Amino acid sequence: MSDIDWNFTWNWTQYCPTGLKPFANDTNDLLPCFQETVLQLPVYTIFAIISAYNFGDHRHEITRNALQLQMLALRTGFSIILALLPVFKVFAFHRQGIDLHAADVLVVCAECIMWIVHCGYLVTARHYGTLSHRGGLLINVLWLTVVVLDGIWLRTSLQFEWWPWSLITLLCDLSYGATLVPHGNAVLSSAAMAVNREQREQEALLTNRYTYFDFDLNEAVLGHAQDEASWPSRFVFHWVQPLISKGVVGKLRRIDDLFDLPDALNITRLSDRMHLALSQTQSLFRALHKCFGFEFYLIGLLRLVADISSFAGPLLLGGLLQQDSNAADNPQDNRAYYYALGLFGSTLLSALCGCHFDWRMSMVSMKMRAGVVNSIYRKALEARGVRETRPEVANLMSTDADRIVHSCISFHSFWSIPFKLFVTLYLLYVQLGVAFLAGVAFAALLIPINRWLAKRIGVYSLGLMTAKDARLSATTETMRGAKQIKMNAWEPIFITKIRQLRQTELKFLSKRKYLDAMCVYFWATTPVLMCLLTFGMCVLLGKPLVASTTYTSVALLYMLIGPLNAFPWVLNGLIEAWVSLRRVQQLMDEPNLDYSSYYNPIMRSTTGDDKATVLQMIGATFMHDQEQKHQESDNSSTTTTTTTTTASQFRLRDINVNFWAGQLICIEGPVGGGKSTFLKAIIAELRCLEGEVCVQDLTTGFGYVPQTPWLQRATIRDNIVWGSHFDEQWYRTVLHACALNDDIRQLGGDLIGVGENGGTLSGGQRARVALARAVYQDKKIYLLDDVLSALDAHVSKHIIRHCLLGLLKQKTRIVVTRSTQLFFHANMILHVQDGQMRTSDYMTESIDLSEDEENEEMPSDQVQALKRRCSIDLLGDKPANDEDKAEQHTDSVLQEESREYGHLAGNVFSCYWRAVSSPLAVTVLVSVLLMQLTRNLSDAWLAHWVTETTLDGHTNDTTLQHQLIRPSMAANADTHTTGYYLGIFAAIAITNSLVTLARAFLFAYAGIKAAISMHEQLLKRVMFATFSFFDVTALGRIQNRFSSDTDTVDDSLPFTLNILLAQLVGLVGALCVSLYAMPWLVVIIIPMVPIYLNLQQRYRHASRDIKRLSSNTMSPLYSHFQETLLGLSTIRSMRASARFQRDFQAKLEESTKAQLSASAAQQWLSLRLQLLGCLLVGGTGFLAAITAAHTTNPGLVGLCISYALSITGQLSGLLHAVAETEQELVAVERVNQYLQLEPEHNAEGSAEPHFGWPTQGVLSFRNVQLIYREHLSPALRGISFETEAFERVGIVGRTGAGKSSVLAALLRVTPLAQGDIYLDQMNLKTLQLSVLRERIGVITQEPFLFNGTVRENLDPRHQYYDSEIWHAIKNSAAATLLVQQLGGLDGRVERGGHNLSVGQRQLLCLARALLKNAKVVCIDEGTSSLDDESDLCMQQALRNAFKSCTLIFIAHRLRGLQAMDRIIVLDDGRICEQGKPQELANDADSVFHGMLRAQDISVQDFASID
Repeated sequence: MSDIDWNFTWNWTQYCPTGLKPFANDTNDLLPCFQETVLQLPVYTIFAIISAYNFGDHRHEITRNALQLQMLALRTGFSIILALLPVFKVFAFHRQGIDLHAADVLVVCAECIMWIVHCGYLVTARHYGTLSHRGGLLINVLWLTVVVLDGIWLRTSLQFEWWPWSLITLLCDLSYGATLVPHGNAVLSSAAMAVNREQREQEALLTNRYTYFDFDLNEAVLGHAQDEASWPSRFVFHWVQPLISKGVVGKLRRIDDLFDLPDALNITRLSDRMHLALSQTQSLFRALHKCFGFEFYLIGLLRLVADISSFAGPLLLGGLLQQDSNAADNPQDNRAYYYALGLFGSTLLSALCGCHFDWRMSMVSMKMRAGVVNSIYRKALEARGVRETRPEVANLMSTDADRIVHSCISFHSFWSIPFKLFVTLYLLYVQLGVAFLAGVAFAALLIPINRWLAKRIGVYSLGLMTAKDARLSATTETMRGAKQIKMNAWEPIFITKIRQLRQTELKFLSKRKYLDAMCVYFWATTPVLMCLLTFGMCVLLGKPLVASTTYTSVALLYMLIGPLNAFPWVLNGLIEAWVSLRRVQQLMDEPNLDYSSYYNPIMRSTTGDDKATVLQMIGATFMHDQEQKHQESDNSSTTTTTTTTTASQFRLRDINVNFWAGQLICIEGPVGGGKSTFLKAIIAELRCLEGEVCVQDLTTGFGYVPQTPWLQRATIRDNIVWGSHFDEQWYRTVLHACALNDDIRQLGGDLIGVGENGGTLSGGQRARVALARAVYQDKKIYLLDDVLSALDAHVSKHIIRHCLLGLLKQKTRIVVTRSTQLFFHANMILHVQDGQMRTSDYMTESIDLSEDEENEEMPSDQVQALKRRCSIDLLGDKPANDEDKAEQHTDSVLQEESREYGHLAGNVFSCYWRAVSSPLAVTVLVSVLLMQLTRNLSDAWLAHWVTETTLDGHTNDTTLQHQLIRPSMAANADTHTTGYYLGIFAAIAITNSLVTLARAFLFAYAGIKAAISMHEQLLKRVMFATFSFFDVTALGRIQNRFSSDTDTVDDSLPFTLNILLAQLVGLVGALCVSLYAMPWLVVIIIPMVPIYLNLQQRYRHASRDIKRLSSNTMSPLYSHFQETLLGLSTIRSMRASARFQRDFQAKLEESTKAQLSASAAQQWLSLRLQLLGCLLVGGTGFLAAITAAHTTNPGLVGLCISYALSITGQLSGLLHAVAETEQELVAVERVNQYLQLEPEHNAEGSAEPHFGWPTQGVLSFRNVQLIYREHLSPALRGISFETEAFERVGIVGRTGAGKSSVLAALLRVTPLAQGDIYLDQMNLKTLQLSVLRERIGVITQEPFLFNGTVRENLDPRHQYYDSEIWHAIKNSAAATLLVQQLGGLDGRVERGGHNLSVGQRQLLCLARALLKNAKVVCIDEGTSSLDDESDLCMQQALRNAFKSCTLIFIAHRLRGLQAMDRIIVLDDGRICEQGKPQELANDADSVFHGMLRAQDISVQDFASID
């Protein structure tokens, strides 16, 4: 054993003549043996192994189309050829006597086996594998590596006579690659899967084979984000992979498809923590610090490590370039490899720390956002008078909360940037000495310029936000009243109004964009100019530009630019966040509505339980919250307008009332007397200045129904049950008591959608649904604000009988009403006028009711019987089949916001291209290309100059006139001086600066032009859309198009497009220059291409759908907040705040889920891209070390590695820019959806009316049938009647009978299903819509007023003199008094007429109709909210002012209709009778006679009045 020699030696020359040496001494070509042994053999082996694995993978059976099968067949053929070629080549070499070595035979065998195995894989790929015929990513990367190696082998073989064999191999490779280009289609073979599943199901359970489960990960629930993941998975973000996979196959369609929130992001827990911290500190800043401070500051360590490791790159690059040729010739000197390894390691460490810093910051930001947003919502629910005193509270939730959250990154940048600056400046000083000051001075000079720019941008941004708020306010007001605007043909007026506000906004936007262009110019041109100044100063100071110093300095200068440019924006972000923090803090400082201090307990009386007091006011005086604040802030001001004085002095004074359990209290009084204010005082919506308010129970609240009913965007059932437990028996009882059975049956069930604020229901239906909601809650005290006024007589009677005197008999009921029928049953009637309360005169008058009054009150046994009654089949309780179920949930009113899936359609890009215009878009693209070309030229010229200087044999002469001569090229006379190189470099740099400036301003101009074009088109399309669009589309969705989407098109999209183009041309330029500088980089770069494309394709699919989901989760969040603000008094009075907060948290959780998934996908991508960048940096360094290129051409190597160091950021930047641009283009997609809206049918008309039309006002309805939406039943069914000239026609009928639909048909609200309407012999369907609606006067069911003066509201077209306006007003005494109270024609009307009661608004609308003096006037329930005095004024106006026109009067109350010439009674969309009022009244069998009796109107009195 001792004689055995254990020292084995490998004879490399026998295996292959040149051994493992990579390069020959005289050339940079790779030696054949190195290629075969180190490159080809391992790659061929791995390719064969991966192909074998895929050959045996039969998990997914695929059915492919003909194209994919053809491509696979062609690819199989080329693989067979490639497998046979090396065998034929070996035999040919043997026959020709060419020497073959062991390495040659080994590689030939490996190559042949590789392609044979790959053939087997391709054959199985016809029926198994992935949906793409190209195969998996690994297969494509290895194939591309094989192609690169074959290309290198061809270059090597050109020195031998057998090179055609290599050429044929490469051509086959390229032909194989051509078959990868077509896409084709494939599907999973579900039929085959079903057969297999059926076979398996028929087998015994205990057989000796495995049981298979078909489980598709893409359909799976993803679970909680990162909670179940292992530490390695968290480290490399592998846990995000299932999300990306679902995105690729298009399964991210609902919010439930995303990750659930991790335990650290539990919304309820975060909200409770924040609430506790706020209650302890009373400061939002301190509360945030207490909740999230420790985690927030600790994350800064990751940022610090990333910053420190980023400095290693430039220093290690300098060390690599310092290695001289002697060291390169010494095989024992491996320092170049160590430097290359260091470059790779430092880049990797920086990438890992940077990614995890960003992820942790996004987590903290989401926690802070949840805390802040929830605190704002909670405060909005709890604060006193928040809607009136803090009208901008909606902005706090969106804009200000986002600014606070975004300041998290800015804070860490605030300390990180100065740290980077000081370290970079010190290292520059070490490299260049004082010469670095030239570049730094230029950069420092930019700081005040950037600061000034930032200030001006801040000023213009503030002006822009103010102008935007004004435009959005006008737009919201316009969209809210869009139906009334369209009925009056006021679209051009409001378009002009919004356009003028948009012009103001565009002025600020243009100024800001051009200043942004200056910032972009400085950002883009700074690197080139800094290099010019720094190295120019170096040369002038006599310091030669050697490679190691120059490229270390270049890398450091590039590191300096980012912090210098970013710092002003960081400061700006912190300042904005501080301002927003103070704004939110002001809301937090608002006093809460404290019920325990507002209400006092009731002292027990000695009268016994039968008369227990439930509500008491003792000497109480009340005023509105905003009025008190107005007085407090303006104590010194004594000069106020009449309007302000009148409004601010209104109070409820010295109220003394005592209400007992079970009482019915009626409240009556004139318009504006304070009736609704009294109810608000009871529910603590006012401030109690004096006296006491005592209630029996604080916790149960009140059953409150406001005068303007507030409903949520939900089903009718959801609006009634309102979060309570669903008790079907009680629910049916409530529906019957509130007279909703017939309406629900007509509407198609109680699961039909209610539009925003009840927009799809009639006024009476809204009132009854709101009443049903209050009744269903089963409160002890009910406050009903004029709910009977909008109801028909028999419906009103039904509700009084079955609801107020039936179900609610044992409750305390406080009702604002004018119903004498209810007065009869009242225990107390109170009169409210001018803020004073007294006992009503009705208490002392006798009230004569119909003969069946003794039966009005229902015995208790009848009430119980009513509760047991089932009067309607509720839709959705027991659906007959799946189609019924589907139909329940597809009501167009409640459809989710439309959302596209998958790729952005081509029309989205073309839409934006057209908005910019083709000539301008092409000019912009050319300028971007020129900018990048001059930038790369300057870098290449600097590299050439540095190489010449580094290799110069005479380094002592440092003047500008010194000729740079390499020792090896001394005989060459073509040499240049240092001054020559500097002059060319300066010329290129200045050219680049000028082109960059032109490009920046062209881009800004193009963005502004697109913004103008798209908003103008959007505004026109929406304003001229059909009425049904406004029925089924929530206001919040329309607002989104005009706010966030328009803001994206205005601001964000041009910015991201700018970045995208700059990153794209920058990356292409960097790769081109790098490959020119170091051709062997192709070995690394080309195999990276499919990896990069695969990453970007997978990420873009996922991120695009996540962004769409995120956009769609924001709308419900803000809509819910807006709904809450509108219904605040109802929510508080019924003590539903806790439930609304839970609902809000659920919507906030959905929004946060989308944000979390977006952030996780972004970090998944970022880490993988940065790993690619690390490989590129390390590979470049090792290639430089292997080839010794750093000694032969140091300038190009330095340029190449400095590009590689920045290419990581460019790869990430490009992909983020592509994804971000696609996400921003979603806004264009959403706007483009509205640009495709159908205009109203035949809006332009096909006939012109004759001059002066209409002259007589003769209306003729001929078999008219009207259907609003496809799935609804007809609203009018074959209506036919004809009026005479100047006839007055009253249209009556129960709620839902089709009265308002007559007006809708007349004004062409929706196209007629059949029939025609003529006006003075003109068929209305042939007329231009604007002409038709201009010539008809309308007072709609909902009075519409807008923000402006009284004059603007009465005469929007500005076509009447003041004298004419006053003449019209004086036709109504009540309207005259109202206008005088407002301060004349210049008095202000607030948005929506909120400073007026509903009755007062109707009076102004009456005055507007009087002014119009149309030949046909339609009044739709115009008197429903008027008191008796105002109603009398209305009746006088109807008698006197509308004598010379045809009047269509739709009314609930029949008193006063004797002034009509004819009455038409509708029922279920049909005319059931018509005739003169007196004739119908006297006909005891007529429906009209029964309606008069139902309203307690004496038939004799009605018929006798002329």
